[in-house]
Amino acid sequence: MAKHFCGRTSMQKCMIFSLFCFTTNVYSQPSWQLYESKQGVSVYFQRLTDDTLKMKAETVVNNATEEDLVALLSDTDTAPRWIENITKVTLLKILSPSENLVYSYIDSPWPVSNRDVITYSCYTKVNDLQTQLSIHARPDFLPQTKGVIRISTLNATWLLTQQAENLHISYQVYALPGGKIPTWLNNRVALKSTLKTLINLAETLATKQYTAKSTVIRTGDCTHGELP
Repeated sequence: MAKHFCGRTSMQKCMIFSLFCFTTNVYSQPSWQLYESKQGVSVYFQRLTDDTLKMKAETVVNNATEEDLVALLSDTDTAPRWIENITKVTLLKILSPSENLVYSYIDSPWPVSNRDVITYSCYTKVNDLQTQLSIHARPDFLPQTKGVIRISTLNATWLLTQQAENLHISYQVYALPGGKIPTWLNNRVALKSTLKTLINLAETLATKQYTAKSTVIRTGDCTHGELP
């Protein structure tokens, strides 16, 4: 097997080169910029090289736990009341106690066409105070509906951190809407929707306006993460 290494005479050059590569990688990452902070929710964005956005939203809900949030997420009937532009959420399949597949229908504001998305979710424990819900698009699980654009790129993460009696929620998402929607319009709609959704979520969670279902997801392993 071939070995690659720096000789003694060129060690300094190798160290300088390695440092340069590390510095370049660090500074090539786009910085987070504040979109808006309102009603206890802050939304940030990273502008990527193709002008699409990766978004992050943060809030703290008093007197709430991670169990409260996953209980809210299990109540699919309540979802359209707090998730912006969502009119239908259906649990398709429970893959394991910590994994499921969900269908969501998006009634997009004019002039954007309606869309749907099928997502795989996995809920894992990070440490004693943190849990994480990872969500990825699984567009081929069901046939597409005529006249509805299927979202095929979506990666999102809910990071839940318990702070005494309060719950810190950090949500990150990168999604491409598909279709012919201009990037600038999608960015504007996505930022507004993220802000409204997190405001609605915090209020719904604080006032306990939901009913936990028997299908509440539990922390575990992502054994079905490679499903198509």
